[in-house]
Amino acid sequence: MTLAPLAEPTDLPAAWSSHTDAQKAINAASTSIRDAAGVPISAFTGTITTDAPGGVKLSLPAPVRDVTAVTLDGTPVTDWRNIGDGLWRRHGWGHDHAPITVTGTFGLPTVPADIIQLCVDLAVAWLQHQTAGGGSVAGLKSVNIDDASESYTDEAAGQITPVFIPEITRNWLSARFGGGAYVVETL
Repeated sequence: MTLAPLAEPTDLPAAWSSHTDAQKAINAASTSIRDAAGVPISAFTGTITTDAPGGVKLSLPAPVRDVTAVTLDGTPVTDWRNIGDGLWRRHGWGHDHAPITVTGTFGLPTVPADIIQLCVDLAVAWLQHQTAGGGSVAGLKSVNIDDASESYTDEAAGQITPVFIPEITRNWLSARFGGGAYVVETL
């Protein structure tokens, strides 16, 4: 799946905007943010495949801007209504976890300023790390040169790159954008 990045190299501070890896850093940051949010965030036209939820509401990446086709287990469905953050169907979507495929336009028409800034901050951290020589930063909290002492944090123990998003921020992104499990193919 190819989605437009959440920020552009021109959004980076001047010292980094022309760096040879600026686009790579923005792409890495965008991927991390989308992964944490559980949805693409920015607008895209494509097809989403998910399991039938078993109720009357099929949650999708909000906003659902336009839907051109819906199938339930391969059969076209037309008795649904767009409710902004998903599709509503009076008699529900089934209970057997059958695949639902929705083709249309989803996501926000413009990326919110705070998400662009988060992307920029992560990209700059990535560029600074790469410029300093790279390597793992897995939970490293501090280093003392004399007597060669290091300390690590528990939360960051899984961090292997500076494009790490802490759990509290991941929860905020997921709650804000209604993250869920989707298979998305862009058109």
